[in-house]
Amino acid sequence: MTTSRRRFLTGMAAAAAGTAVGGLAACGSPRPGVDTIFVGGPVVTVAPGAPEAEALAVTGGKIARVGTADEVMQLRGSATTVIDLRGRALLPAFVEPHGHPFEMGSTLAPPAIDVRPFTVPTAGGVFTKLAEAVADTPKGQPILLNGVDPLLQTGLQPFTRTELSRLAPNNPVVIVANSGHAAYGNTAAFNAAGITKTTPNPVGAQFLHSRDGQLTGEVREAAAVMALLAPFSGAILANVGDNLRWAYSQLARAGIATATEHSYDSRAQGEVFGKLAQQDDCAVRIRAYEIGTPELAADSENIRGRRAHADVLFDKIGMKIWADGSPWQGNIFTTFPYLTNATTAGMGLGPNHRGGLNYTPEQIRELTQAFVDQRWQVSCHVHGDAAVDVVLDAFEQARTSPALRPRIEHVGAMRPDQFGRAAQLGITPSMFIEHIYFWGDVLVDKLFGPEHGSRWMSARSALDAGLRLSFHNDGTVTPPNPIGNIATAVNRIAKGSGRVLAPEQCIGIDAAIRAQTINAAWQVHLDREVGSLEAGKYADLVVLSHNPRSVPPEELRDVAVEATFLMGRQTYGKLLG
Repeated sequence: MTTSRRRFLTGMAAAAAGTAVGGLAACGSPRPGVDTIFVGGPVVTVAPGAPEAEALAVTGGKIARVGTADEVMQLRGSATTVIDLRGRALLPAFVEPHGHPFEMGSTLAPPAIDVRPFTVPTAGGVFTKLAEAVADTPKGQPILLNGVDPLLQTGLQPFTRTELSRLAPNNPVVIVANSGHAAYGNTAAFNAAGITKTTPNPVGAQFLHSRDGQLTGEVREAAAVMALLAPFSGAILANVGDNLRWAYSQLARAGIATATEHSYDSRAQGEVFGKLAQQDDCAVRIRAYEIGTPELAADSENIRGRRAHADVLFDKIGMKIWADGSPWQGNIFTTFPYLTNATTAGMGLGPNHRGGLNYTPEQIRELTQAFVDQRWQVSCHVHGDAAVDVVLDAFEQARTSPALRPRIEHVGAMRPDQFGRAAQLGITPSMFIEHIYFWGDVLVDKLFGPEHGSRWMSARSALDAGLRLSFHNDGTVTPPNPIGNIATAVNRIAKGSGRVLAPEQCIGIDAAIRAQTINAAWQVHLDREVGSLEAGKYADLVVLSHNPRSVPPEELRDVAVEATFLMGRQTYGKLLG
């Protein structure tokens, strides 16, 4: 059945319901009506032609009608719950198109210790947390800290193996960088993981060595980080269901009803995601992108099947590959150099440093081709502009159909001409726009200078190229906060200094809202069912304290999420009704 026919039949059903209600009323019989009506505040539809309405009706988990208060209230029956918004705004629930809920649960919930700059702002605080963990943990048991960021936690330097061994001589200790692209361990941690100075580097990752060949204690990129974390897997898996449920609750708290898992491992994670999706109180719909290994590229059974509809709360829809790393680790591939200063020297970067690729161009092309041939949507992590060219080349050479909606992730240094080329190839970007807010001053003053740092995350250039842009928070790297993403896209204010970076790259409020709703839904192939408030779509809703379309731009970040709904079922907030 086509989408237009579905909408026609949905409209006919709604009209029939209205007629039936009227007929029952005339006979004096009870009329159940729709399940829920929202009224008393602006309904921001994100639908073409009617940006705002007065009321919305929900029945059977789907939107029955959007319109004036009088029109919608005609569907009220004796069993209808009427929710008075009291001036608050109703929007489509947000979509997090590049998330990591499994990582959120395993590295922010117990037994892990959260030391991100958002919770532990100083270097001293990090060392205090480590000392407390060492004092409280029995000898031999591993200790995991997550989220250190030397660029934001002033005075913090990358940890060495010998330093961590001195601070924690009796326990394996791993500290994961906030970027997720690096981790640091002591000698006991490397021994527990079975990593020695002669252990080969995993494909696309590194165990760093000093000039004398010894392990420095730092590892970079996903495969190496996962290898170092292997001894923690037992403790993590022991609580995996509860921890993943906790991660879902954090997403729902942010107004999110749909998120992705962008580091999915079907063997280790498939069971827990599947079980949670079957539970009646599951708070979030997940679409997964599996880590794209050469083994899966060669697997004749790794073929995309029919995508699930939105009423299925877990489905694998794509493959994830990496081109380069993180700007905060110095390993993104750029045509321009990092600055030469004390900050970059502390990162171990020499003069004229331009980073590099995690994989060779040939490997990126081979993986892309294989997964495109398997009919998967390919999602590629890429930051540096030189790496962007390699990725665009790979998609073009693989003759990637725009119908697959191939994706590029983060795209911090992407140039206007590259956005134009992406549009011609049918490739869609998702931006980590909060880099501007949290690391804007770092980008300009410490890493790349004003010419390149201020134009980081050029959202206006992407829209001008005709691209369907989305925003994300990347799992653990920043707290899930679509409202914050929208505020940054509109204002481009750096948190530390308060200055506006590249004001010509600011975008309007409606475009920013679309990036976090219907555009993001389109990227995960769900735009026909969620992402806007239209009759026949699922009732994924968020109630906000204020209408983001009418508050002053400088107050956008203060707009609060008050309730979230997934298919008409409330998943966060005080019970409304």
